[in-house]
Amino acid sequence: MRPRLTKATLIQKLMSMTDDETAAEISKILATWSPVGEDQATAIGLSDYDVEAEDILWAMELYGYSVRRAVSGVLQEAFSIDLKEAELDYYGDKIEAVLAKR
Repeated sequence: MRPRLTKATLIQKLMSMTDDETAAEISKILATWSPVGEDQATAIGLSDYDVEAEDILWAMELYGYSVRRAVSGVLQEAFSIDLKEAELDYYGDKIEAVLAKR
């Protein structure tokens, strides 16, 4: 049996998995899409999607989620919103293109 990782070690490993440049590109894609909507984003004080971009990368790395599943899961959990399938497919493809360059 493998020894359990401490929380600090796990966080350090997760941080090393993400690429700041990739996360920044994903954040820009999410900002262009603006799935939350401008009015709601203003109401909740959302200025960018940096945290969500990191969470998407972590969900894919840690759980092996597809881009579509990671994006959908992170955004729905973070903002309690329903995403339009066509938009999810379109922007998911853009995120996949960014990841293909990794």
